[in-house]
Amino acid sequence: MPFEDDGDVVRGLGQVALQAAYVEEAIDACLEQFIQRGGAEERLRRLTAREKARTLRRLLNATPFSAELDYLPALLDAVVDLLERRNVFLHGRLYANGPAGTLVRRSGRRNMPDAVANSAELYDLANELYGVLPGLMHASTFRLPRHLMRRDEF
Repeated sequence: MPFEDDGDVVRGLGQVALQAAYVEEAIDACLEQFIQRGGAEERLRRLTAREKARTLRRLLNATPFSAELDYLPALLDAVVDLLERRNVFLHGRLYANGPAGTLVRRSGRRNMPDAVANSAELYDLANELYGVLPGLMHASTFRLPRHLMRRDEF
């Protein structure tokens, strides 16, 4: 279900936050498959979502995986990028002092220029986050358990 841009920056920001939370939950579910089977340490649960996605990529690359998981490394790379973009918005601030009544987004990072905040970029990001969920959820529920079970049989 794509989210339609209604022109509301704050509502768009809320959609980004919500969809990113679902992505984080799906990443946790994927990582949990490795932790439960002894393929990863429990301390990994304390990493940030981006670090967890990178760790999952490394865990996958450390063992040969079946063709049914071929899509996952590239998907995890995309997830890392999406979560970085999410951070730009969620850790920034909005000010209503832009030109012609626009909102200005001020980064939480030093030396980053202010930008005009617009709802379109937020809804685009929310839709992209929503778009990676099926692949992550399918991996955590079906493909990773099968892969790890086969790996344990050898």
